[in-house]
Amino acid sequence: MAQVRIGHSLSEGENIYRSGRKLSVQKWLVKNNIPCSLSKVPNIAILGSGGGERAMVGMLGSLSQMGEQGLLDAALYMSGVSGSTWCMASLYEKANWSSDMKQIKVVAERLGHSSVSLKDKVWKLKKYHQTNDNFSLTDVWAALLVTTIVKKIDESTLSNYQTCHDQDPYPIYTVIDQDSKYKHLLRETFFELTPHEVGYTLAGAFVETSSFGSIFNKGVLTTPKPEMDMTYLQGLCGSALADSEVILKTLKEWLKDMTTLKDHNGVQLLSTVVDLQLCQYTGCDPAPLLQTANELLEGKIGLDGCTLKLNFTGKNSIDQNKEIHTVTSALCHSFFDWHKDLKDSDFEEVDVFVKTLHKVNEKLPAHPLKGASNAYNEELLKKLNDSVKREELQSHDGPRLILQALKLYNNIIRGEDETHLVDDLNDLLKGKKMESGRDLRINKDEWVKTDLKSRKQLALGLQLDICKSFFSWFPDLKNARFYISAFVEWMLKSIYVWGAKYNFLHHMNASDLGQRLLKRKTTHFEDAGLLDNSPYMSALRAEREIDLIISFDFSAGNPMETLTETAKECKKLDISFPAINYTKTDKDFYVFKGLKKAPTVIHIPLFNIANCGSECEAYRDKYRTFQGAYSPEMIEDLMKKAGENVLNNKEKLLREIAGIVQQK
Repeated sequence: MAQVRIGHSLSEGENIYRSGRKLSVQKWLVKNNIPCSLSKVPNIAILGSGGGERAMVGMLGSLSQMGEQGLLDAALYMSGVSGSTWCMASLYEKANWSSDMKQIKVVAERLGHSSVSLKDKVWKLKKYHQTNDNFSLTDVWAALLVTTIVKKIDESTLSNYQTCHDQDPYPIYTVIDQDSKYKHLLRETFFELTPHEVGYTLAGAFVETSSFGSIFNKGVLTTPKPEMDMTYLQGLCGSALADSEVILKTLKEWLKDMTTLKDHNGVQLLSTVVDLQLCQYTGCDPAPLLQTANELLEGKIGLDGCTLKLNFTGKNSIDQNKEIHTVTSALCHSFFDWHKDLKDSDFEEVDVFVKTLHKVNEKLPAHPLKGASNAYNEELLKKLNDSVKREELQSHDGPRLILQALKLYNNIIRGEDETHLVDDLNDLLKGKKMESGRDLRINKDEWVKTDLKSRKQLALGLQLDICKSFFSWFPDLKNARFYISAFVEWMLKSIYVWGAKYNFLHHMNASDLGQRLLKRKTTHFEDAGLLDNSPYMSALRAEREIDLIISFDFSAGNPMETLTETAKECKKLDISFPAINYTKTDKDFYVFKGLKKAPTVIHIPLFNIANCGSECEAYRDKYRTFQGAYSPEMIEDLMKKAGENVLNNKEKLLREIAGIVQQK
C-alpha cells in the first residue's frame, strides 16, 4: 500500500536513473576531451522558463541546437515551468528522444500544421468531468486551451516515463501550492512532479507519482484514484494564462463552431450571455446587448422564481456584473428545461458547453482582485464605504479592518505611499490570529525593505486571510443586514480555484510541516510562473547536488527578473545561490559563478542584441504570451532565434562545463 514519504532524500527510482545517466555523461565528457572519473561527473540541469507558446517553441529551438551541437548529452536533469513543460511533455512522448532528434522535428511540424477537433476537445472535457472528483478550471483549461496550443490530447501518464527514458535527462515538472503562496510559507510553496515521485521540493514530503490525486489519511493510501494524464499535467503546469476572459473567448469560438445550431434561440442566448460576461473584462458597454438578451430571456424563470430580465438603469458596473452573474447562473441551471430539444445526445457539445460556462461563472468572480483595475478598486472602496455609514458600524473594527486592507492594496497598485497604512492595520490586527495560530500583523521593518511585487502579494494574501477569519473575530456582524457580509463572501470567491487535488498529507503527524497544510482535505496547484518564472528551486534541492544550471529564459518582461527574484528568495530560505551582478541586460550569455555550495548559473535570455540586433522589442511584441496559436512561419522563425543562442555560445558552454569538472 502506497505511503507518504517524509524526508530530504531522493527517491530510489531517481537515484537509479541518475546512476545510469551519469555513465552517459561521462562518455560525453571523454568524447569532448574533458577527462573525468565517474565520481567527478558534474550534475548539470537544463531549465526552461514560462512564457506560453513562446516558451514552448523557444525551448524546442534551444534543445534542437543543444542536440545538433552535441551538448544535450551533458545534462543530468531537465526542469520546466509553464510553457517549457509543454515542450518537455511533447518531447518525452517518445522514448529516448534526445538520442534521436527527429522527435523535435515531429513536434515542430505538429505545432505548425495539426489541430485538435472541437469534438475531441469536448470528449476530453466530458471525460475529465466524469472521472475527476475535484473537477476544476484546470480541467477546462487543459481540455480546451492547452490542446489548442500543443495540438494533441496526450493520455499517457508521467509514471510511464520511469523505464523508457534512460538516455534522456531526468524530467522535473514544477507547479506551486496556491494556498502556501498566499500564506508565504515558502518552503511549502514549491512543488515538483517527476516520473517516480511528486511532492514538496523544499519541505521534503513526497508520494509516488502514480498515487498523486488519490485519497490518503495519516500518510497511508485509502482510496486509489486514476493517475492524471499528460494533457491535464500540462494544464496544471501551464495555467499562467488561465483567467476567465481567456476561457470565455474560447467558449465564444466554440459557439461559432456549432454551425448547425447557430440560429437556435438557446444557442443565441448562450452566445449573448458569453458576450455580456466578456464585457466585464474588455471594458465594452453591455447596454447594447440588453434588448437582445431580454428578448431571448422572455418568459424564462430564474432560480428565485421570478421572471429573468436585465435592467442596468442607474446601476454601477459592480451591480451590473452581479446581474449578469445571476442570469448566467439561472441559464446554466435551467437551460435544458427551457430547451428540451437540445437534450438529445446529438447535441452533446451543448451539454458540455453549458457545464463549462457554469464552472467559469461559479468559480471566477467578475473581477478577480489580483487583476482588478484601479477604477474598479476605487469603486469597490466607495461602495463599501457607503454601505457602512450606519452609526454603529462607523467605529466598528470589522469594517475598518477590511477598508484599511483594501486601501493598502489600492495604494500599492496606484503607486502611492502606503507605509502609513501598515501601522493602522497592525493596530486593528492586534490579537487577531488565524485558525492555525499564525499572527497576521505586518513586520514594518521587513515591509519597508521589500519590493513592490512582494508588497502586492502580501497585501492580497492579507485580505484573503482577514476574510477567512472575519466572522470568527466579529461574530456580532455575521447576521448584520449590510454589504459587509456580501463583500466577505465575494472576497472569498476571489481565490482562483485551479488544480484541486486530494491532499496526500491530510491528517499526517509531521512536525516539520505547517499544521495548516496538514489540515486541508484538498490542495490547489497552479502555474509556478505566477511566482517564479523559472524552475530554479527544483535544481536547488540540496539532495540533487547540482553543479551547473543552464537556464533558458523566455520571459516577456525583464530578462533578468527570474534571476534577481530567485536570489532574493534563496536569501530568505538560506539556500546557496550565486551573487547576481551584471551591467547590461541585452546580452545572450551570462555566467554567475557559484561559490561553496552554490551552483554556477548560465543564463540565456531569448531575445537579445546578438540574435535580434536593435529589434528586441519588435520581437517581444511579435511573440506575445497572450495571443493565439503561432503560424508555421512564426514557429520556424522563433525556433531559429532560440537556437542561435546555443549556436553562438557553444564554445563558452563547453568551457564552463570543463571548468566545473576541474573544480570538482
